Amino acid sequence: MRRPEGVTMVAIWFFIQASFALLGLGGMTIGFLGLWTGGGEYNDILFGTLGMILGVMLIVGAGAAFLATGLGLWRLKEWSRSAAIVLAVLQLLVIPIGTIAGIMILLYLNRNEEAKAAFGIRGA
Repeated sequence: MRRPEGVTMVAIWFFIQASFALLGLGGMTIGFLGLWTGGGEYNDILFGTLGMILGVMLIVGAGAAFLATGLGLWRLKEWSRSAAIVLAVLQLLVIPIGTIAGIMILLYLNRNEEAKAAFGIRGA
């Protein structure tokens, strides 16, 4: 089956989100450098470093999820529709652009018959 244009656009949106995660990692690197060269107290540096590590783990996880889902949508893998719906729900918290994109993705993947058929969902 040919990939619907809307699915292609959603996949590209997720690729863009994955690239923003890479930019976030660059920002975290700058934060690490500032934290370690700032000459603060030991506890401040320790807790700051632990917080940064947690942030890096979250950003890497989100970036990997967006990239994997985008690739799955691009290849019309059945699991990717569900993953895209979960990520779209999480994007609702990113006001205002993420909220708008999340709503549009949810409406498209749940109401468009062509998109549903691309992932093997019939009739509903």
